[in-house]
Amino acid sequence: MAVEVWWSSLAAADRDLLGILDATERARIESLDRPADRGRSLLGAALLRVAVASHLGLAPAEVVVDRTCNECGGPHGAPRILSPGMPAPWVSVSHSGVLAVVALSPHGPVGVDVQRLSDLTDPRAGRDWVRREALLKAGTAAPEMERAVTSPVPVQTDATAHELRPPLSGYVAALVTLAPADTELVIRHWPPAQG
Repeated sequence: MAVEVWWSSLAAADRDLLGILDATERARIESLDRPADRGRSLLGAALLRVAVASHLGLAPAEVVVDRTCNECGGPHGAPRILSPGMPAPWVSVSHSGVLAVVALSPHGPVGVDVQRLSDLTDPRAGRDWVRREALLKAGTAAPEMERAVTSPVPVQTDATAHELRPPLSGYVAALVTLAPADTELVIRHWPPAQG
């Protein structure tokens, strides 16, 4: 089975998407001060549900997302899909600027990161930044790597890193997965282009 990467932009962040989210997700979005942060959070949460729904053959509102923090138990941890009766995919979400990306893998942990280069102190370090973040999200980087923000990050031997091509210039993105190196990457865009 393929690893899926789903892209979207803030242009898709319509308030109607709140209807597919659960109460915890809606409260999290409403708690954010800045409209741009609310839009990115809405888009990331909705895109995650759309991607998983497509993968599992469900409606987006039927997807159960658990964001329980492993450290404090609050509802702000990395997303995990709960899917009783069928195998749930591993997922990762990232957003920056006007882009959001979701990665979905049936093979095991996955990490994805996108970054707008103009938001970095040193845009030349962007590729290392997103690769490090993707490694951390996939759980494949050593804890000491969290402190090494701009240094190159080695990939754990059973992990595969991919440089992704964001749909807009001025961004960098990376994907790390424990899928076999020859696993197909399927790139999707949401909403699909009309035409």
